[in-house]
Amino acid sequence: MWELLKKIFSENEGEVTLIVLDENEPDLTSTFKLKSFDVVKIILVVTVISVLLTIAIFFITPLNSIYQQRLDDNFRDEVIAINERVLALQDSLIAREIQLNDLKDFVRTVPDTTFDVDSYVISGRTPSERDNFLQPGTTFSYELLTRNDIMSALQRERSPDFPTSFPVQGTITQGFSTEIGHYGIDIAATSNSEFRSVADGAVVNTNWTINYGYVIYVQHADGIVSVYKHASQLLKEKGDYVLRGDILGLVGDRGILSTGSHLHVEIWKNGVPQDPMLYFN
Repeated sequence: MWELLKKIFSENEGEVTLIVLDENEPDLTSTFKLKSFDVVKIILVVTVISVLLTIAIFFITPLNSIYQQRLDDNFRDEVIAINERVLALQDSLIAREIQLNDLKDFVRTVPDTTFDVDSYVISGRTPSERDNFLQPGTTFSYELLTRNDIMSALQRERSPDFPTSFPVQGTITQGFSTEIGHYGIDIAATSNSEFRSVADGAVVNTNWTINYGYVIYVQHADGIVSVYKHASQLLKEKGDYVLRGDILGLVGDRGILSTGSHLHVEIWKNGVPQDPMLYFN
């Protein structure tokens, strides 16, 4: 075919005689005279017809609605993602400094350190169940704790009860490694499954970062801090006092550094990262 086209366009006159032979009946032949201009017209006509036919099929058949729906879904997902990133970038410039300052505060056990304890906790109940459970005039023993009582309790219990159970049931996909800057372990778990506190302590910080999604920090006795990252939702707030096994939040796949539904767990002692596997059994 290409040789035929080259032959047609290479002729000075722009005209070529094409003879078609029938293999079964050699005596029957057909002769055609082709000009380069005629070939160009044929190609243009075929192209235009093909384009018009494709457009007609696209708009007449359900293909148009399917394609438009897919575009709408993609556009909505992009808008949601951009909105989340904009909200995260509002404090991204100072997020690292805040985290470093928080880690410094975690390991301080000076007597005048206080926590903003302004909420109560009923273990194992959702927020709506807590509201229904509380009756007017009901007083619980832990509501009588003051900020100094909480700090005194943490200081008296010099060593949390380790080793303990993993904060969530799942499969360990990546271990602790200071060489690559992975200061914890990754536990692959079902999305929205509950993860729990590994020891008694107080929630000293909760935030959302673009890298790690929802993050919660729990201060324990003996200068130990546990950190839980990539959560889809947090069920505790800063200032909450938690016991070992209390639900902290739900496992998710949040943050740009997340590659699947999992919980990233870190253990720090006196500002030094520890291998969490030494604290779990």
